[in-house]
Amino acid sequence: MAKNLVIVESPSKAKTIEKILGSNYEVLASVGHCIDLPKSKIGIDIQNDFKPDYKIIKGKKDILEKLKEKSKKANKVFLASDLDREGEAIAWHISKYINQDSKVKRIEFNEITKTAISNAIRNPRDIDTNLVNSQQARRLLDRIVGYKISPLLWPIVGKKASAGRVQSVSLKLICDLEEEIKNFISQKYYEIDILINKEIKLNLSEIDGEKIDKIFDEKIFKKAFSDLENSEVMVDEIKISKKSQKPPVVFKTSTLQQLASSYLGFNATKTMRVAQRLYEGLNIEGESKGLITYMRTDSIRVSEEAKFEAKKYIEKKYGKEYVGNYYISDKKNIQDAHEGIRPTDINMSPEKIEKYLTNDEYKLYKLIWDRFLVSQFANVKYDQMQIVASKDKYVFKGNINRITFDGYYKIFKSEDMIQTEDFPELKEKHEYKIDEILTKTGDTKPPARYSEATLIKKLESLGIGRPSTYASIIDAIKEKKYVDIVEKRLVPTIFGKEVKILLENNFKNIMNIKFTASMESKLDDVATGKTFWVDLLKEFYNHLLDEMDVYKQKVDELKNRVIYTDMECSNGKGKMILKSGSFGKYIVCEFDSSEKISIQGIELTEEDLNKDVVQIKDKVEKLMEIRKGLKTDMLTPNGSKYLLKIGRFGEYLESEDYENDKLRKTLTKDLKLKIKKGTLKPVDGVYLLREYFEKLDNENEKILELAGKCEKCGSEFNIKIGRFGKFLACSGYPQCENIKKIPKSDNAKKRVTKNKAKAKTTKKNKKK
Repeated sequence: MAKNLVIVESPSKAKTIEKILGSNYEVLASVGHCIDLPKSKIGIDIQNDFKPDYKIIKGKKDILEKLKEKSKKANKVFLASDLDREGEAIAWHISKYINQDSKVKRIEFNEITKTAISNAIRNPRDIDTNLVNSQQARRLLDRIVGYKISPLLWPIVGKKASAGRVQSVSLKLICDLEEEIKNFISQKYYEIDILINKEIKLNLSEIDGEKIDKIFDEKIFKKAFSDLENSEVMVDEIKISKKSQKPPVVFKTSTLQQLASSYLGFNATKTMRVAQRLYEGLNIEGESKGLITYMRTDSIRVSEEAKFEAKKYIEKKYGKEYVGNYYISDKKNIQDAHEGIRPTDINMSPEKIEKYLTNDEYKLYKLIWDRFLVSQFANVKYDQMQIVASKDKYVFKGNINRITFDGYYKIFKSEDMIQTEDFPELKEKHEYKIDEILTKTGDTKPPARYSEATLIKKLESLGIGRPSTYASIIDAIKEKKYVDIVEKRLVPTIFGKEVKILLENNFKNIMNIKFTASMESKLDDVATGKTFWVDLLKEFYNHLLDEMDVYKQKVDELKNRVIYTDMECSNGKGKMILKSGSFGKYIVCEFDSSEKISIQGIELTEEDLNKDVVQIKDKVEKLMEIRKGLKTDMLTPNGSKYLLKIGRFGEYLESEDYENDKLRKTLTKDLKLKIKKGTLKPVDGVYLLREYFEKLDNENEKILELAGKCEKCGSEFNIKIGRFGKFLACSGYPQCENIKKIPKSDNAKKRVTKNKAKAKTTKKNKKK
């Protein structure tokens, strides 16, 4: 008897679903996209209504052929790729390739549970071509920007540069904020509060009818203090009102990424990677279970079934009065009627399944589980006493809160919780002596740089990007070296600033925040059938074409422009002039092109470049000094000195006898940062690094002791530094390719030991 075929995206998801559906179903994985635009060319016939030239992705032909063969023999074919626009496009490409239209149906589910998948099988639908067109339009827009604009940047800022429809606006936000911080002028401010009736604190909120938060004029502050000293205030109004506070709502992608960053220290990519595992299913008590709902969503809706299960859980554990009863409506632009991110089973508490999860999985699952539970609790209820008092032209206000029902505070604690107090005995139209004047003086601070989490929050608030793109946007600007990560904050590099300025001066639309947000809105209109995708692309491309034509003329001017510097050629005949090439800016002797120096790493502003002579000599001398190598107190095993140098990937140590001994040392991000920021300075011309490396060696010894021997071959581990920091690599390489994360603590060790024990038990059971 022919089986039904279900096609999903990932192999781990396939295993989980096959166990749920049973023997009448075969579940296979496409392993993501199988068909896409080619990498070697733009792959769009712009003159023929933007017809895409789709190609099979390298390595995916065998997968597609297997799906095609299996679909021919299957009774029915269910396309169960993810429930976003990317998933719809994957389903569409597969359906076209296998060519079994009469058998093929699209199914979608928000969670990998028996109930959700059974419901999906019972309620299949056709592929939504509007969703496919929306994804296709986004893909083509991004491809046009990347392939048409990026090469135009190369003659000016080098071949590492690239433009991206959302990536470039993100870079603009980071650079603009950096400029705001740079230009910020701190101001001294004063605040005045008063105490009356010994314990009631009131804030100065008005002077002469003008609302104030802070006082910036010292004279006004001193006058206010003098006027209020040894005086009384009249209580003009006392108002008591009933209020309530709703619990925080269930997570969506952006808020999960933000809180995982703030609470767990996860970056956006790591959050999505761990969430993907929780969604696709993990082995819990010998059974593969999906633990959370789909993690790429901008909805905060919760299904009635999930609400009901949460209601039962809360009633049983905390009492009926703690069950919430409200509905939160979503804003526009929500991708379909998706749900927020929640546990698939509220009864599967983090503590119950901790032993089956890795440390990261446990922490993220707990965050999601806790947030969902609290979101289903009742409101906090409280009475608020609002007090207004005055003294001549000064008006004071204060609130006192008395909690009458703790609601979600039963399980939720935070710094900004409402503090409960007893109401004082105060009378309206009664004068009270000012017992104490409380003053505070400070200096205004510049805005904080974006972290990954706050940048995502900003992009979302502007209507830019979608749940599936936030992590990849940040990855792109990091990989391109447009930003450095400094104390978990995004700081634009010189290269990033150069690219931003070049784009902003020449491609107004892709650097315009409102324009980018409007494109997102129009893509949503394509998804609902309101806008034809080809019309959207034509409108965008025609604007871009005009800007490209103007820019091409500018490029020739910029390339041929002679910019003199304050540096003499080494032979004393002529000046060094500034040029741009495929590898960035450089200076070259005006009469001898063989004398050339790359000046990558030197920041030149537009103001610098517009001067008759660019002042660069001191900066170049400093750069050359670093390139030659700065002295350190570190020695190689043969007694040569290590020199501090700077290369393509930043600072590193190199033996002064490198030609013979080939010895180099990498520096940790922390040490590079200290050197870059100038917090680690040379003493008498020597960088003192030995003590730092000795401390590092001690730490590494502890890590290796904690790691033990390779569980695959028994060899010792080595500590390596990769793109994402330190990791353990087996010393038996290349025979053994085992690598793993650095154990972080004794707790991590216990968890690893526990997981090993669990693995051994499973193997024994299998043998039995």
